[in-house]
Amino acid sequence: MSHAASADSSTSPGAGHSQVRVRDTRSWIASLPLADSVASAERLYRAVSDLNRRELDPGQRLDLMELYAQPVAAVSTALQAPWVYLRLPMPPKARRHAEFLRNLHAEMACGYQYALRDLFKGHHPWDRKSMVCRAAERAIHQLGEVLLRSYQLYMPAPAGVWREIHSLYRHLEERGLLDHPLSRAPGDSGARPTVRNTYLRVLLLGLCGPYQLPQNECLRVNAFLLNWADKASIASRPETVSPDGRFLVDLSADSPARPIPKDAKPAAGPNLRVLNAFGLARAVYGFMQQLQGGASMRQSGIGVDCSDSGCLDVLQLMVRFWGAGASRLYPRHSARDAELSLCVGLKALHFFSGGGRSFTPPSMDIGSGRLSIPVPELGRRNPEEAFIDLDSSAVFPEPEGSHRRSRQPAEPGFETHQWRICDESASGLALAHRGGGASVGVGDLLGIRGPGAAGWGVGVVRWLKSPDTARVDIGVKMLAPGAVPVAVKPVNGDAPSGYVQALQLAAIPPVGQPPTLLVGRGVVSVGKDLHLLDERDGSKPYRIRILKVIRRTPSFEQAVFEPVREP
Repeated sequence: MSHAASADSSTSPGAGHSQVRVRDTRSWIASLPLADSVASAERLYRAVSDLNRRELDPGQRLDLMELYAQPVAAVSTALQAPWVYLRLPMPPKARRHAEFLRNLHAEMACGYQYALRDLFKGHHPWDRKSMVCRAAERAIHQLGEVLLRSYQLYMPAPAGVWREIHSLYRHLEERGLLDHPLSRAPGDSGARPTVRNTYLRVLLLGLCGPYQLPQNECLRVNAFLLNWADKASIASRPETVSPDGRFLVDLSADSPARPIPKDAKPAAGPNLRVLNAFGLARAVYGFMQQLQGGASMRQSGIGVDCSDSGCLDVLQLMVRFWGAGASRLYPRHSARDAELSLCVGLKALHFFSGGGRSFTPPSMDIGSGRLSIPVPELGRRNPEEAFIDLDSSAVFPEPEGSHRRSRQPAEPGFETHQWRICDESASGLALAHRGGGASVGVGDLLGIRGPGAAGWGVGVVRWLKSPDTARVDIGVKMLAPGAVPVAVKPVNGDAPSGYVQALQLAAIPPVGQPPTLLVGRGVVSVGKDLHLLDERDGSKPYRIRILKVIRRTPSFEQAVFEPVREP
């Protein structure tokens, strides 16, 4: 059996950091300074890595790996704290941090795989089926943790991980041991694991658009799947029903499951399996209905923290990815030599689309005519995060060259950067940027201006990947060819001190979309009225009513509105 971790298969019984007796290992783990997560993580990594280079009885190895599982999970969780507000591309220290955690989980997976390998070498390994199932399930779980850390920071998955996961599943499938019940791993919660359920959980997380989820929401999806992955199923024969919610798994490939094409039935084969996630999507939709109807998290039985405003957004994504599958409506065309300018955020797009005019909340009375907006508002800036600097033998490249900024004058905090077009379609773009400064996140609002264009188009970041510390790749969905900078405030009878930036988008008749408004999160709610000021003509503010919110991301909302006759 091959292994995904970087461990050497040679042995050195007389050297290393690890204990080889369960009692001694338990005492050593108890002495770890878990309050110092960095030091503990380094010691655990060295101990597990050394253990993976020793010849041990498979039962003894498995018992030792189980002792390491809980402290590894604890330090892994603690070391993710600096990632909460991380923007990409990652600085070298943060990248080393992420690579270290992935390697720690890969070493854990390797230890369980060595135990499984040695069980296969023994006589009648299936007489020890509980040990076999436990080693395989834990290995899949740890490899899933490698993928989860990749999704969390939009890093490409390490080569070989998916092939290892599929191989472990196949070994247990061939022996009819996919549903053998196991005890939970130390520190785990959720349904009692089996090899099938853990494999389904990893597959389903990979299918839930992990590079399209807002930052850290992959953790919530993973927690949800701990309880509900068994609502999906996997079969060895293609089904004859609708491909909605069905996905193809190639056990010989180093890749996740993929949607079944709507116009073709997949051929049966020894390496092909069909994942049916439609029942899971239906269950998620039921939770959405309960929460929208006012049920509490406990009443809904969803089993994860779903009390914040982003919960329904993520549930909607789950239904979309697991229920219908993905199909590209428009073909993409390569355009590798072209570049365009990007600005990030509603405030930046408001500034540039208005010709570089600064904004402050209006200070004049609503009824007194034109409102002056003379003083610049400093742009958005996230505080710099501090990252631990773990020792690493890997070489991390420095950014190649500096980023190119537009010569258009910009106030502090509002910058533009040059991005290369990788390909494009009628509905979106795939873009790449090398160098520093171009910080983006999934769901960010973008201003887009091509070479020679006079105005700024409007788009949103749909997916994001960062293969190294110098490059960011994004997928962009275009929302409109242009935007009008406006200001809005709630109608509440007070003085006009609550105006904020907004952007008005024209109607798009071909897709039946009426005029819409782009605002920051929490500004609008359905049925509420706003005062809207259009700066173009110097007119007085007029009253509008929010009819429907059609798009919501972590940074903005898009709402349909209509004018309201003043009382």
